[in-house]
Order: sequence, then C-alpha cells, then structure tokens
Amino acid sequence: MINFDLFVGIDWSGSKAFNTKSIAVAEAHKGNAPPKLLPYIRSRSAVADYIVHLAEKNRRVFIGIDANFGYQKEIGQKHFGQNYTYQDHWKIVDQYSSENENFYASGFWDHKKFKNNFWQYGKKPNWFDAEKLRRVTETQCIIDGYGYPESPFKICYTKQVGKGGLAAQRMAYYLKEKLKDKIAIWPFEHGDNASVVMTEIYPRQFLMRSGHGTTKVTDITDLNKALSYFHSKPMILVSDVSDHDTDALISAAGLRYLCGWDKTVPENLSNPVALNEKARSCEGWIFGVGDKVQCI
Repeated sequence: MINFDLFVGIDWSGSKAFNTKSIAVAEAHKGNAPPKLLPYIRSRSAVADYIVHLAEKNRRVFIGIDANFGYQKEIGQKHFGQNYTYQDHWKIVDQYSSENENFYASGFWDHKKFKNNFWQYGKKPNWFDAEKLRRVTETQCIIDGYGYPESPFKICYTKQVGKGGLAAQRMAYYLKEKLKDKIAIWPFEHGDNASVVMTEIYPRQFLMRSGHGTTKVTDITDLNKALSYFHSKPMILVSDVSDHDTDALISAAGLRYLCGWDKTVPENLSNPVALNEKARSCEGWIFGVGDKVQCI
C-alpha cells in the first residue's frame, strides 16, 4: 500500500442526535507535528462532507473510523445472501434506512427481517454469545492483546457499537456512490489509486500500544504521554478535551506512526497474515490488528 500525506482519526457515534460531541475528528500531517482537532465537525453528515472535500485534494489521505464496515459472515449470509459481498451489505442497509437522515440506520435494525440478530434492549438474550459472533479481526485483536471490541450486534445501552457500524456502512455506500474510485475502503479495496483510503480502527488499540492501558484519556498530560509514544510533538491546549477528542487525536497520531515514513505502509499492516478472504470480501478488518507473528 502506498503511504499517505495526511492521517485522520475519527471517533464515531451511532447516536440518534444530529450533532453530538461523541463524534470527533483529528488530523495528523506527515511528520511529527502534533495532531489537530477539528471541533466544528460533530455530525455524521459533516464527516461525510469533510471526506468528500479531502478526496478533491491532490494528496493521499488515510482515514480511520471507530466503526465496523462489515460483520460476521455467518450472520451476513442470513441478511444478504449466501455469496454476498461488502457492497451488497452496504446497499441493503442503506435501502432499508433510506428514510433516516444523517446516516442513522434504525430502518434496518428495526425491520422484521433483521431485528432478531440484534440485542436491542433488556437483559442479554439467550442467543447472544459475543465469542461466537466475533469477526476474525475481533478475535485477532484479543489475541494480539489490544482489547476486546464490543459486538456489532449489541445496539443497546451505552455501548451502541452496532448502531455506529451500520451508520458507517451507510456512509461508506454514499461515499462510494459519490466519489467512485477516488475513495477506497480497506481491506475490501486496496486503494493505491485512490485519493482517500478509509478503514476501521479501534482506538483502544492505540492506548494499549502506548502503555496507557484500558482507561480513557481525559487530560492533557496523559494525552501528550500517549502522543510521545507515537513520536508526536506535544499538544498545547487551553481547555480540557473529552475522551472522544483524545481518541481521535491519539488515533490520528497512531495511524501516522504505524504507517511509518517509507514510501509504502509496512507489509505486516497492509497485508497481515490473519487477513483472510472472509475478511477481505465481507467482514472487514481493524487496521493494525494482526501485525504480530501469532495469528488464529
């Protein structure tokens, strides 16, 4: 994979609210300058507009979003057909949610064809087994020691990862329709000829790599400690930042660090051993996962 000039970290949200502080976007330019927060982007629609703008520029941009662009193949086959692809997945999620604005996707998860595969409310249903429902990349993330990603099929309470993922899938469909080959979604598409490459990330992975651990970063001291691990100069802030802001800032710097300064991204990241055909065709992959020798 050809390397990039700009790295973007996005903390995402499946919130029904149009604008929400749980969405945060940060940029890290090639080099070691501190990442920059873009506080005016607080909605999914604004994120999409921002990405469209980036695609028009004459530079390579790598965008990491805290959201899954696919889910476990076996459930996917129930929803989208035996030989479905990521394109089928996104199109159908978008079709059933067409009346929802801001890429919200309740039209999909509330529909009788799909709702029984989502934990929507109440106590954990008998069918919900997080381990059995994991994608290959989620299992690999645990093996690597980068944390335990929440299940995309859990859309209740505060950990509404599934809602955010479905919203990201709708946005991916929109962006591909609008930008065509100017944007690529990795690992489904390689993206060497695209201006923008977008991928799933797991912000906790960067916190684990930096030695911070599993707790959220909520102050400038801890933020700069994490940034220093990723060879970034410190940030100077006059006000406090939320954990959503720090997730975006650290993710942007972390992506830049992982991709390195060579002309190409390291092979163990762009093509990890555990990245199998199931992940490439429909499940997706968390960038950075599988970079270690041990695999499934």
